[in-house]
Amino acid sequence: MLDRLFKNNIVLKLAAFFMAVIFWAFVTGDAVRSNLPNEITMTYSNIPLEWLNLGEEVAIAEIPEQVEVVLRGRSDVLNGMTPQNVQAFVDLRNLGAGRHSLSPNAEVPAGVSVLSIEPQQVVVELEEVQSPQMSVVLDVMGTPPAGFVLGEVSITPSSVFVRGAKSLLQTIERVRVIVNINGAREDLTRTVPVQAVDSSGQVVEGVEITPQTVEVFVPLSQPRKDVEIEVPLTGEPAAGFKVKEIKIKPSTVTVEANEAQLKSINKVTTEPADITGAAENMTFSLALIVPENTKVLTKEVEAEIVIVPE
Repeated sequence: MLDRLFKNNIVLKLAAFFMAVIFWAFVTGDAVRSNLPNEITMTYSNIPLEWLNLGEEVAIAEIPEQVEVVLRGRSDVLNGMTPQNVQAFVDLRNLGAGRHSLSPNAEVPAGVSVLSIEPQQVVVELEEVQSPQMSVVLDVMGTPPAGFVLGEVSITPSSVFVRGAKSLLQTIERVRVIVNINGAREDLTRTVPVQAVDSSGQVVEGVEITPQTVEVFVPLSQPRKDVEIEVPLTGEPAAGFKVKEIKIKPSTVTVEANEAQLKSINKVTTEPADITGAAENMTFSLALIVPENTKVLTKEVEAEIVIVPE
């Protein structure tokens, strides 16, 4: 009987021990579970909708700007996120011009899953890209000082390629460059950016221009007029000879000066031609004598003095 009691006591002790272990495991597991982050659901509205793999021959004419993304994940991860951590996009790989119904996708941090994206389908319209060549025109800003005039402008290159969606290109009225000549007193050479503008003069965004800049040469000068050239002579021909005529090439010269001074200039003279003792025709290369504060486009003339017997 004592043996049975002793054996039963051992059994009871073992049973009590295992019950204690099970109870400890339950309590400890519950405590561990209470310290683990819970899974939660969070909705992010107004997530910008981006795109991938847009072909070179098409452009986006229409696409929704934003979508709503519902996420599920650990609370510690989601609570530490911002909308910037969510990237929503559509894949445009191998799509041509036309309207396409696509399913948006989203990239999110590890430990988070995407439950849904609204709308589930979005319509993206693609249109053909064109690249016409267009002439560049100059818009002049400002005015030169009084007495200066604007010459013929040159633009290099004179035309550019404008690349963009067909509907966008149709809004372009002209391609221009802007040069400010306010107060300029000499020729201007400028490298300036090219702009595509609509009928109201507003820059059309979303087009590519090649090349992006051009060189503009703007000649500025004072008023001009053509006047005769006069060759003064010094000395006398040989006895029995005389001057029949003077042939001048060119016979006129373009003079540039302020308006008041230009009115007073009727001719320009050369340095004197010495014909002392001449018994035959004489030819001279003569420099022009330029009045003060004026400019001439020809610096030197040829003068033939025709000598004949009296």
